[in-house]
Amino acid sequence: MSNRLAVFAVVVAALSFFTVQLSSTGAVLGSIAPLILGFFLGLIVAETPIASPIQELCGLTSRHPDKVGLDIIHAADTSTQEGKTAKSQLNQRVMYGLQHAFLNLEVTGWWFNMGLWDKSVSGMRFQDACKALVQKVTSQLDINSDSHVLDVGFGCGDQDVYMAQLHKPARITGITIEPIQHHAAQDLVKRTPTPGTDIHLYVADASKLPQFLDSTPDLFASGTPTADRLFSHVISIDSAYHYNTRAQFLKNAAQVLAPNTGRLALADMILAKPPPTSAVGRSIFKSVFGAMEVPYVNMKMMDEYRQDLVDAGFVDIEIECIEDRVFSGLATHIQNQTSRFGGMVGPGVKWTYLALAKGLWWLDRSKWLHFVVVKARNGPRSSS
Repeated sequence: MSNRLAVFAVVVAALSFFTVQLSSTGAVLGSIAPLILGFFLGLIVAETPIASPIQELCGLTSRHPDKVGLDIIHAADTSTQEGKTAKSQLNQRVMYGLQHAFLNLEVTGWWFNMGLWDKSVSGMRFQDACKALVQKVTSQLDINSDSHVLDVGFGCGDQDVYMAQLHKPARITGITIEPIQHHAAQDLVKRTPTPGTDIHLYVADASKLPQFLDSTPDLFASGTPTADRLFSHVISIDSAYHYNTRAQFLKNAAQVLAPNTGRLALADMILAKPPPTSAVGRSIFKSVFGAMEVPYVNMKMMDEYRQDLVDAGFVDIEIECIEDRVFSGLATHIQNQTSRFGGMVGPGVKWTYLALAKGLWWLDRSKWLHFVVVKARNGPRSSS
């Protein structure tokens, strides 16, 4: 460590001397700014105990793969001699170490919903939990080879490919507001055969479904009458609580669904307890949901939520609360992943997910939110 400290000292001293020289010649540059700059540059160059976390925070370090591997294996065990030795080896370079970890990584999908976790299955895979949630939402909806499903908020496309494999509808149309996820989903669909099902994905706004329908004429077979340009199913999995607003989305969903037979299915979140009544409490609540990019107006109790569905024109409404199989399962998985792969991701990502895990544990214990599966049938078309 002494050579790194020496480099650090030289950089700071050189810039400090430069500052004094500038000051003595009457240069405009003040004496404080270069000193701060010198200190910062010193932190970049040196790998001192203080410097390392700052380097990682700023994204200015490139950790040797061996250090990453040793961190993963021994980060939680410094009580044994082996652990202490491994820690000391973090500052050494070896010929190969664990660089070959890259060759063993396998991407099996880009799934991203909260999942439906089976507590009887130890170490359940994230992808399996995500698939279980999709299956829960889409079961008993009479999706068949004549169906045209609109998937609102399709993530990276994994759920559309899975729905095609499960139910084999004639067509799945998906929309998302995120172009990068649309790009990833397009790539997945191109390289994944889905016999019998055509999948078409678009970037569009969930709050403007009728406009999307009108502006995209190739959604339906050519020659389809305007009155028949409707979907058999509208599905939104772990996404509707983000829509601005969800109540408007429900009304729009009813407009683009076939009357009387069209089916709606959601995985969604609502309040399980009344919101705080005090000004301070409501401000905190709004801030929390704002940080989650959830419009506060969407956070309604069960009766209000059901009324929104009724007002939109839906009938035969079923709402099932499943949060006991969602929040704690995902929290456990995040903690397990962080302990296994924490050294491979930047601090910002690691801390974000650790904070998410803590929040999910809190939700599980406090019972503030319901995670619900909603199924409903579209009513008759309004004459107004």
